[in-house]
Amino acid sequence: MMLRQFFYKFNFSILLVSASLQVIADSEVPVKEVLIQKDFKSINVIHHSVPVDIERNQDRKHNIMEFYQGTWRGKIQPLHPFKPYPVETVAELEMIDYIDKMSHGDDSIMIVDSRPKSAILITGMIPGATQVDYIDIVSSHYRVKAFELFNVKKNNSQWDFTDAKILVIYCNGLWCGKSPRMIRKLIKLGYPAQKIKYYRGGMQAWKSVGLTTVKE
Repeated sequence: MMLRQFFYKFNFSILLVSASLQVIADSEVPVKEVLIQKDFKSINVIHHSVPVDIERNQDRKHNIMEFYQGTWRGKIQPLHPFKPYPVETVAELEMIDYIDKMSHGDDSIMIVDSRPKSAILITGMIPGATQVDYIDIVSSHYRVKAFELFNVKKNNSQWDFTDAKILVIYCNGLWCGKSPRMIRKLIKLGYPAQKIKYYRGGMQAWKSVGLTTVKE
């Protein structure tokens, strides 16, 4: 009986020591960083005069927000929905590159969030972006103010796009029609198609990889 108790206590002590060693070992293992690309963790940009680091969420248990979990929304947009007009479709890395150029003084670029402010209150926005509701372009009532932001002038009742900015336009995602509607209207009004970039993935794609968002 005593021998059995001895072996029981001995085995229990070994289990405790093994568990303690495992805890110590786990605590010493460095957490692997979530990178944008190899050797590229973050980039410092400017959002409305405030420095912001764009990086991916480092919490490996982080999931996309509930707002974007539904799969029933909208209609899937083609990869190049504006043919034959040369509107370039871009993804996350190209978007980051445009934000970086803009942050370093290239004022020929504007990142445009074409969603209403109500959506931005829920999801936030991409750093560097300016909110211009697609309705502001579709509706002639608000178009003048929006075109001022785009550096488009009116010359003898005609729009002058000579110094128009490069617009990188996004909305909620590849199922959302707000950016396509804005872009089609811009082209119809004479905006140079080569100066328009379409971020098809939008906020859903941006958030799906845990990239930084900001409030307006």
